[in-house]
Amino acid sequence: MLTVSQIAERFNISNRQVHNLVERGYLNVTHLYRNNNQGVTYLFSEEEIADLDIYSLLAEIQGAPAHRKSRPGSNFKQVIGAVRHFDRFLENISDYPEDIFLRCCFYLFHLNHYAKTYQENSSHLYRLKNRVLEKMYLENPSLLAARYLIGPDRYRVWLCDDCKDSAESSGLSYAAYIKNEYFCPKCSLHSVDKEYYSLIEFRVRLAEYKFTFHLPLTSAERWLENLADLPQSTRKTGSYNDRMYMYGRPITPIEEQVFPINMIINKLENYLATGKC
Repeated sequence: MLTVSQIAERFNISNRQVHNLVERGYLNVTHLYRNNNQGVTYLFSEEEIADLDIYSLLAEIQGAPAHRKSRPGSNFKQVIGAVRHFDRFLENISDYPEDIFLRCCFYLFHLNHYAKTYQENSSHLYRLKNRVLEKMYLENPSLLAARYLIGPDRYRVWLCDDCKDSAESSGLSYAAYIKNEYFCPKCSLHSVDKEYYSLIEFRVRLAEYKFTFHLPLTSAERWLENLADLPQSTRKTGSYNDRMYMYGRPITPIEEQVFPINMIINKLENYLATGKC
């Protein structure tokens, strides 16, 4: 693992330039080291650093910062604030018998945000989320209140002749026309997946702490045995497409630096293996 200063020395650049690379999303923080004075030290993977062209990235930042697609840079004071908020959380729950359970909720909360942000890794992250929720629920049924949110079926749409003409005149493919839900009541809809948009909601209400997690019905029903006994309600939805699974929000740049994805994954995988995190 390398520190900011070690990277700066290796490439003969300034610490500020290293921080610029972090803030622009070019360098991923692998771990945070905490010292006794509540300070924070970023640690980076040597393997990841070896794969980067540091000088070209710095030139890109210098030459066209406005065109960088990554999220804007973060404020180090905000990083420290987030770290101290996490410290207070850990300190406050340390005397709770549900200490480990609440830690898992906290890490799962951030895992969900990572899954929303990095679509290329979302399948792996959602599988991990499913396994963690299964263990948490089966071992702590009194702490996770489950609710069955009944959603609509997924339909296959056949456009009527008028809508076909409208799609062609608009320069849209039939698939794009259907995806944007421009079809009319005369079009033919056939159900292909029953309750495709149904969810199981898991709610945590413990002391002053509240967390809410969702799993698609198709994921949760593999291990949730009491589906018929769960409280039920109708899922409130907007347009019926696959994006309806997108509950929550993306991870923020500050959270990425304070709670690196590798740390979150390691904590939750350790919980699955040992019951601790």
